[in-house]
Amino acid sequence: MFGLFKKANGKSEEEKRAEALEYTKKVQFDPVPLDRVETELSDDLRAVLNYTPVNYYATKDSYLLCIFYYNEDYTEIYMRFEYRTNDLPKGKTRLYSLDKELMRDILRKFGQSI
Repeated sequence: MFGLFKKANGKSEEEKRAEALEYTKKVQFDPVPLDRVETELSDDLRAVLNYTPVNYYATKDSYLLCIFYYNEDYTEIYMRFEYRTNDLPKGKTRLYSLDKELMRDILRKFGQSI
């Protein structure tokens, strides 16, 4: 009877695989509409390098959160964007698979290195 009230888990195999990876890293960008993000990234993943990094503590009201899921040797990396308002998710993109070089270039915009 209690099984009737369980929420169905509609995650794809790729989402389950990404979330099972050992490490995550989060960075924030100035807010960009998710439909624009989806369009730009489906054309070229390097379009993310055109987004403006933002300090989370300076703009908590609205920002674009980028979440990386990766393993220890960076051979498997996934990236997802979430639009957040007042720290609550308002939508997310699909997962994108990327290479270590692109992740390195994105994190360099934040003064981080891998």
